[in-house]
Amino acid sequence: MDRPRKIHNKRLPKNYYNYFDICKMEGIPDTRAKNAVSEKKVEGIKYLEELTPIEHLFEVFEKPIKGGMVNQYGILRRHYDYWKENGEVPKISPGRPKKHTDDNLVNVNIRNFPKDLYEEFKTIVDNANSMSVMKVGYHDMIAVAVKEFVDRRPNFK
Repeated sequence: MDRPRKIHNKRLPKNYYNYFDICKMEGIPDTRAKNAVSEKKVEGIKYLEELTPIEHLFEVFEKPIKGGMVNQYGILRRHYDYWKENGEVPKISPGRPKKHTDDNLVNVNIRNFPKDLYEEFKTIVDNANSMSVMKVGYHDMIAVAVKEFVDRRPNFK
């Protein structure tokens, strides 16, 4: 799986199944479950044929104890329950895609922009779009306005 494994610096939350609880539910003996994770840690789960399809869904949680930290392994309850009910591995969304993949673009948020000035700007853009064949959005026109502002002040560059 291409998805990197998540490692959390907190206890196992309530909406996760513990690795050893999953092994009990699947009928895997305790000694076999312990041997799988003793040397290779969480990566050892893939060597248990019962859990191979969902091994990439297990996440690492650091559990504090008196002598230090101990790793716990858990899987989201909804992922495991979906796998048991349907027999297929749940598809995990990779998240929202990046807005821009171009390195030449930067996202600029203009805060506290005066409302009357913005309304006037929108009116100008709407009038320009009504006369033009190619329509330009407000955000694109802000970039044009900033470019004009920079071009008119070459002595400040």
